[in-house]
Amino acid sequence: MISLDDLYSLIETTFDFLLVVDDNEKIHYVSPLMQNACSTRDPDVTGRHLKDLLDKSSIRSFRNAMKKASSGARGVLAVFSTGTMDSIPIPMKVAFTNSVTGGFYLIFGKQADSLRKLDGWEKEERVKELSCLYSVAEWIEASTTIKDFFTKLPPFLAQGMRYPDEATVYSIYQGIEYGQEPEGSAFISTKLFINGELKGEIRVGYLNNGKEMLPEEWKMMKQIGRMLSLALERKELSENIALKQGEEEDFSRRLAELEKEITTRESELESQKQKLSTVDSYLNRVNETMDESSRRFETMFKAIPDKVLMIDLNWDVIMSNRDDIESGDKCFRACFNRESPCVDCRLTKIIRKKTPVTVTIRDEERYLEVHALPVFNKDEEVEGIMEFYRDVTLEKTYEQQIQQADKLASLGQLVSGIGHEINNPNQFIRGNIKIVKQALDDMLPIVDDYQKQHPDLKIARLKYAFFREHIMTLVDDMGHGSERIKGIVEGLRGFARKDDGLLVDNVDINTLICATQRLVQNEVHKHGEMQLELSENMAIFPGNSQKIEQVLVNLIVNASQAIPDDAKGLITVSSSMDKETVVVEIEDNGKGMDEKTQRQIFDPFFTTKRSKGGTGLGLAITYRIVEEHGGSISVTSKPGEGTKFTIRIPVTGSRENKS
Repeated sequence: MISLDDLYSLIETTFDFLLVVDDNEKIHYVSPLMQNACSTRDPDVTGRHLKDLLDKSSIRSFRNAMKKASSGARGVLAVFSTGTMDSIPIPMKVAFTNSVTGGFYLIFGKQADSLRKLDGWEKEERVKELSCLYSVAEWIEASTTIKDFFTKLPPFLAQGMRYPDEATVYSIYQGIEYGQEPEGSAFISTKLFINGELKGEIRVGYLNNGKEMLPEEWKMMKQIGRMLSLALERKELSENIALKQGEEEDFSRRLAELEKEITTRESELESQKQKLSTVDSYLNRVNETMDESSRRFETMFKAIPDKVLMIDLNWDVIMSNRDDIESGDKCFRACFNRESPCVDCRLTKIIRKKTPVTVTIRDEERYLEVHALPVFNKDEEVEGIMEFYRDVTLEKTYEQQIQQADKLASLGQLVSGIGHEINNPNQFIRGNIKIVKQALDDMLPIVDDYQKQHPDLKIARLKYAFFREHIMTLVDDMGHGSERIKGIVEGLRGFARKDDGLLVDNVDINTLICATQRLVQNEVHKHGEMQLELSENMAIFPGNSQKIEQVLVNLIVNASQAIPDDAKGLITVSSSMDKETVVVEIEDNGKGMDEKTQRQIFDPFFTTKRSKGGTGLGLAITYRIVEEHGGSISVTSKPGEGTKFTIRIPVTGSRENKS
């Protein structure tokens, strides 16, 4: 078995035309002369199909020959025609061979030899004429249509002329022109009559008008004209009959096909109609179910107590269960009234990590727990998020309250222990101060006499006259200080003492105000001074001393914290009687409050000092305690001028705590 390249080279050394195709009529090689003879517009037809290179007559001839060659026949011939006006059918040999890549057909041949000879000119011309007549007769029989015949007639006629290479052939048949009309009047022609009617004409001339037409050529044209008239008559009749028969056959076949197609189509349509009816019924049920499911989903979605938002990658709200948030709003604007995404944006985190995110954020006075879930598309890429907002302000405040209560409980235990530790040495101080004072009372007269004799006497590096003037004042101050320590410790221990909550004490409001002053003196001193304006003959009322003291502490501490850092404040606490009602007023010259804040200050967990650790419970507890005592508490305030709280507790009518 030889390679294809070797085989191509071998064949081209002997033959002009070479064509190689495979079993599927795919072109693998075509010689330059054959490709030029085919006049294809594509400069490279390798890899294309046989039908892209040859005309229909050549393809039919080649296929028959290829079939014979593949079955083992030898010397198989095929006819090659380029399909152009000057084309001359060329005999080609067809062979079948195998290569390393499979089976191939080798189709090869040589150019047609000229019939001219160097001598016997007349004989040569006659041979040309006879050959021309034979070729034309053969071609009229072989051509498939009249149009095909006239289109390819020129080369057959030209070979019978003296100068075939310079001959031009022009035909006109039934008004249709073929070929190139000879220039001038130097041409020979023949008329074509069909059933006695002139149907056309054939003219043959030379490109050079100087060439003379031979009598033999005139004679040949007459013979060709008579022969063609008869042949065209038969061919035209045959074509008409074939056309009519073909049309009838086509019509009958098409009619049968249409009837069959209609029957099949009717059956299919009936089947489709039944299927569509079933599908339509199913879709109606599905739509009803989907509508019902959609309504249920919307109801459930709207009923979720927490705020829920579905957000796309551009921070646009797609869906929400809140009527005040519309689709298309930016999430940061709709939820937080911002103009840009949040610093800790959940969408940004989820796009990066593709996992749920839960965070607690602060929005003004609220704490929000945000649980964000990624929403994936079919490619498992994040296309948005679903956010659930839950207000956890109460939980946070309760947590802070618990922590504060724990601190206060610990403080209560510490206060009790510290009070005991302070009271022990303070008892020594109080007792010793009395002894020291008595000793000084006895000693000073003696020292006075001694000083008279020694005028330069100094005691504690102080001149005696100055020492004598102030020593007793110092001792009295020490005694007062010791008593104050005792009072503060007792006040702390009493404030931290566990309270049963019963309103069983006989409350002396002035005594409680003085005790409270001692407790809060250090806190108040940071911001200003505290002034007491207490009325005499204040009535005693039943209640809970510890709770009333807690009310006073809360209000005075709040008053001190309302004073600006750059101002020296004054807190005035006054008591008075209004008929059978005890009235206590606590007034400051601090920042004051607007009307909105005044309406909210007694609400649980409302505070303007959350950043400083405020829980928003102090005034709420104060309000409840005063209410338990059957009293009332009110507030008047102006921004920049100060605030005044007024407590009114009736001497009788306090509600006893039954718990």
